Amino acid sequence: MKIYEMIFHKGTYEKTRLFYAENNKASRQHFIENMRLELDRELNDFIVNCKSSYKHDLFDLYKKVQKESHLHLDVMEDEFIQNSKATFDQCICLSVKSHEVFNIIKSLI
Repeated sequence: MKIYEMIFHKGTYEKTRLFYAENNKASRQHFIENMRLELDRELNDFIVNCKSSYKHDLFDLYKKVQKESHLHLDVMEDEFIQNSKATFDQCICLSVKSHEVFNIIKSLI
């Protein structure tokens, strides 16, 4: 059985991945929507959990990064949904990897 790992490379060392049973337009669209939700969730988590005295300055920076990541998804969305791969630049891209999963059934004698 195959499963599909969908990956959003946000930069050189940062990526987010989800696993799907199917690699089709619907699952790729679902992945894009989940990446958008995650970006918003990360920003909200930052607001709630930041304890720094520079919270407001850091929030402004984090919000700019979040908006930029949304822009990257917007630019790559159509190509990714159609082709299972999209590239914004050498460090920012969307991709799908397939993996074989083995199911071992133990029979009872």
